[in-house]
Amino acid sequence: MKKTILTIMVLGSLSMLAQELPQPSPTLHLEQRVGLTDISLDYSRPSVNGRDIFGDLVPIGSHWRVGANQNTKISFSTPVTIAGESVPAGTYSLSMIPGKGDWTVILNTKTDMWGVDGYSQEEDVLRTSVSPMAISAVESMSLTLENLKVSSADLVLSWDETSVTVPIELNTMELAKANISQAILDSPEDWKVYRSAATFYNQNDIHLDQALVYMEKVLTLKDDSWYNYYLYAQVLAKNSRKKEARKAGEKAIEMGRADAAKNNAPFNYNETIKRFISNL
Repeated sequence: MKKTILTIMVLGSLSMLAQELPQPSPTLHLEQRVGLTDISLDYSRPSVNGRDIFGDLVPIGSHWRVGANQNTKISFSTPVTIAGESVPAGTYSLSMIPGKGDWTVILNTKTDMWGVDGYSQEEDVLRTSVSPMAISAVESMSLTLENLKVSSADLVLSWDETSVTVPIELNTMELAKANISQAILDSPEDWKVYRSAATFYNQNDIHLDQALVYMEKVLTLKDDSWYNYYLYAQVLAKNSRKKEARKAGEKAIEMGRADAAKNNAPFNYNETIKRFISNL
């Protein structure tokens, strides 16, 4: 009987120890696709709580985990460029060394540390300097991805009255071009593949001569779409063939009105295409 009671007491104590409790520095997992690259962040978010942060809690010149608890992690699904240095796809610990002037930003292949315990500079894949900026007070530390563009983003640390920005460049255009080539090899007679490629090039003002080749292919495969003619007109204009662009735009309006009339509805792109033509 005593053994049974003891067992119950031990199990009860273990159960109490295993219960879930709030953490002073809650964890955050962030995922963001930028261009064709997936970037993720895993870190703990300490708060100021009335403390002096940089220069006291985080001493100047000390190696800091950028958060609390385990090391902060950042992952890239494709190779990226940071401060002109190539960083392979993978997962890395992110840490920093606050300085009186510039800060040092470090990416390291060791990702199972408590803070920076066990860190070795020999495992660094990146060390670069950035300049901190003064900001309005931020209570809980945050790492965010800002200024998202097709081929770039900024990793931004904000805490207390300090912000640090780390620019990240992505090889989106090279990846997109490779994807386009593969899609055409896989589906050489699918007009949607060519139109998607031409749309991408048109939107980003790159490879416009190739975009025109793709749109000409689109029209050989599907010439009964008003939108195909409108996109063709846009690409013609960007290739300095404005007379042909005007003609293609007028055909897009004619076809669009006819399609809308079949459904007894207005052609909503009518004014948009008319403005495009008038601006040629």
